[in-house]
Amino acid sequence: MRAGWYEKTGPAHDVVKTGEIDTPTPGPGEVLVRVHASGINPSDYKRRANVKAAAEFSRVVPHSDGAGIVAGLGAGVSGLREGDRVWIYNGQWKRPLGTAAEYICLPARFVKPLPVNTSFVEGACFGIPAMTGYHAVHVGGLAPGSTVYVPGATGRVGAYAVQFAKWRGARVIASTGGGPAQIDAVKLLGADLVLDRKSADLEARILQETGGRGVDRVVEVDLPGNIAFDERILNENGSVVSFGAAMVPSISVTQMGRRARNMSVHFIFVYMLADPTFEAVCAGVNECADAGKLKHRVGGVFPLAELARAHDTAQRTTATGHMVVEI
Repeated sequence: MRAGWYEKTGPAHDVVKTGEIDTPTPGPGEVLVRVHASGINPSDYKRRANVKAAAEFSRVVPHSDGAGIVAGLGAGVSGLREGDRVWIYNGQWKRPLGTAAEYICLPARFVKPLPVNTSFVEGACFGIPAMTGYHAVHVGGLAPGSTVYVPGATGRVGAYAVQFAKWRGARVIASTGGGPAQIDAVKLLGADLVLDRKSADLEARILQETGGRGVDRVVEVDLPGNIAFDERILNENGSVVSFGAAMVPSISVTQMGRRARNMSVHFIFVYMLADPTFEAVCAGVNECADAGKLKHRVGGVFPLAELARAHDTAQRTTATGHMVVEI
């Protein structure tokens, strides 16, 4: 089968190769998927680029997300049939062979039906970005009428968080530092109010728009950089949900203020959810997509032969949407 891979870490154009490798065979409980689209996430290009650590396996076919058609079933698999359109998550999590290949075998729980109104390219965005956005909005519960603040709303996860929060009936305040064009793009996602994240009066505007109470939830991509700001704009019993891996590895928390207002922080890592949570998150993503309420910000589509260029582009243009490889 055709595939892309790397055998050592480094710059994409130095280490990424494409060619032919053996097609896998599904074992018990596994599904063989003919991949039509493979999604690139920051974890994919950051791990490949990290020259301080050797590659996890002798050969790594990257990418955890993808979409395609069921091509074979291992013993004991039920609920899926050959020919079903599906999307994939956790494809390369703790495994050498991800979705940047014509075929992938993986446990059946990581393979979900693809909504009929969703293309393969769009389905390749469902895994890490959409699942993280959904879980960030719902973890710990979201009370009716809540106000959710999404900074970095043009990012992969942020754009989905805006839509899931709005779909669940929340009032959504978003911000972006990308100027008027990005503000308009976030408005199209359904945000009730979109602010300039670089504005000097951002905090005052958020408090003004919430009658001084603050927001009930912050979906935060850079907790170390924004924790002090987030604490000041949170309502009583509010929560900050951190999903990003920022350059600064620690945060300073104002404990007395947090305890007095019942504030909380959730750290989420979507690769490692408990199975019941995985099922609930996947079902929620599909429900929203089935209802026609999910937009996908695809920034570029590349053929497999240009996998190295796709990685470079994803790494350079983090706020323009998903980069997807068609196979």
